[in-house]
Amino acid sequence: MPAPVVKICREYDFDAAHQLEWHPGACRRLHGHTYTLELSVAGRLDERGVVMDFAELDQVVRSQVLDKVDHHYLNDLIENPTAERIAQWMWDRIAEAGIAPAELRLWETRRSSVHLLDPGRASGVDG
Repeated sequence: MPAPVVKICREYDFDAAHQLEWHPGACRRLHGHTYTLELSVAGRLDERGVVMDFAELDQVVRSQVLDKVDHHYLNDLIENPTAERIAQWMWDRIAEAGIAPAELRLWETRRSSVHLLDPGRASGVDG
């Protein structure tokens, strides 16, 4: 029987500002959010008995994502920084650092989030 795939998950919080100039409502004006980033990485256990050490994941997320967005104006970094584009930008930075996300969820508010899935693991999603 093959070993199961194991998924580890980690949460990170950061504060950032943005504005959506195309938006007809309040989001057109400069405003900020306390975001929560949820990141999952999946794989088989390595010789240490882990998918990935949380400290290693933290280092990559901090250097490639959080240091660039925390307490920053996102429009200077990401064109038209919708939650969807911010999440995609984060996915790309993490992937470029050699970590293949299984899932990434970005909470913009307590009730609003964007959920990105690895296309190889997503089922029932048209690509």
